[in-house]
Amino acid sequence: MSGRPEFRDWIDRKPEASEGPLPLTHVTKGITAQDVIRDGAIKATECPVFKRSLAYLFYGRPAYRVGGDGPIRRASSSPFCFIFSPELIERAEAVYAFDTGAYAARMYKHSIMEEMKPADFALEVSLNQPAKLVECVFGSSENYFDGRPIGASEEEIAEWEFLAQAYVSLVTSTGRNEPDDRVGSIEAVFSKDIDIAGNLLAVVVPHTVWDEGEKAPWLSRLSERGVEVLPYHFMPGRTPDYYYAFLETEVRRFYKAHGHLK
Repeated sequence: MSGRPEFRDWIDRKPEASEGPLPLTHVTKGITAQDVIRDGAIKATECPVFKRSLAYLFYGRPAYRVGGDGPIRRASSSPFCFIFSPELIERAEAVYAFDTGAYAARMYKHSIMEEMKPADFALEVSLNQPAKLVECVFGSSENYFDGRPIGASEEEIAEWEFLAQAYVSLVTSTGRNEPDDRVGSIEAVFSKDIDIAGNLLAVVVPHTVWDEGEKAPWLSRLSERGVEVLPYHFMPGRTPDYYYAFLETEVRRFYKAHGHLK
């Protein structure tokens, strides 16, 4: 593991997390969600940040936002969310405390110095350290899910803990020009395709592809293999953020039903 070690050392000195690890998520449009299910994997593709083929998941939060600002009229353009087993994180190549793509776009320059690199904020590839960071900074898994960092403040961090100060400043700053909540979402990076067999717990979908009357055959095959299919209400003509509220509600219900959130 490269990068400065002080951020990881700061986390290691914190108490063990009282809550278990969270599942991993992958949000994508319906058309590419169908590709994932047909292929049986999230394919590693060329990453413009690290210049090689990678696949990405987020820890706990369905944080990624699908592209496009206009109204969504079909399920093929609407957000789908894959929910993976927490243990999958142990197979990641790297885990970062924030979204590295937003860092590369200099969205964090108000808190992260140019001399501070993503590798400085890399976590141990384990179930333990992400959970410790969540509890230390957010206070609980539910606060992390909701983006409420109430567990730590800059004033409570020693002046010489430069990286920890920068991270807490980032997740607690107000008025930042962020496109979504990836700023405080832990990112897991995989150098190989992510197989859905044995790893996928659930998928959140618009109800038009999964209701009592009609069910998409490719989702039915997932359901037959024990994957939970969780529909949210889809009304054509709304903007992406409208659907994310419903999607997040279903993810939260799943987490609570399975003990990931209290």
